[in-house]
Amino acid sequence: MGAWGSGAFENDDALDAVDALVDGTFELDELREALHGGYLEAPEGSVSLALVDVALAALGRIDPPAALDEVDIRLLSTQLDDAAYELILRVAERAVQPDGSELYELWEEAGEEELAEWRSAAVASIEQLRAAITD
Repeated sequence: MGAWGSGAFENDDALDAVDALVDGTFELDELREALHGGYLEAPEGSVSLALVDVALAALGRIDPPAALDEVDIRLLSTQLDDAAYELILRVAERAVQPDGSELYELWEEAGEEELAEWRSAAVASIEQLRAAITD
């Protein structure tokens, strides 16, 4: 059974993305491709929400979460630019919407309380990143 929780790093797809960040193989192309379809699959939604916290840490807006202990945030902050932040935001914003997001549907199936917990935390992080890049 895979990891499943309301936190940004409490699922297998996000943890796999962190591993790819650590070994230098992570690429944003999958997120770009995800925007072209009419339906956002859960893996891309989960990764985008984790990347919101990665971006916030890279911008110095939050302390890096424990899941990022092995990620060189200073190096990562030099590799992310405004276009990357905007891409991360666009996919993450889509992930928390009821129409066309598999991740939203999965949380909806988990129950109203679980959906609200997951979505409120995700939306708060998204809004924090949006504010950080528009400052």
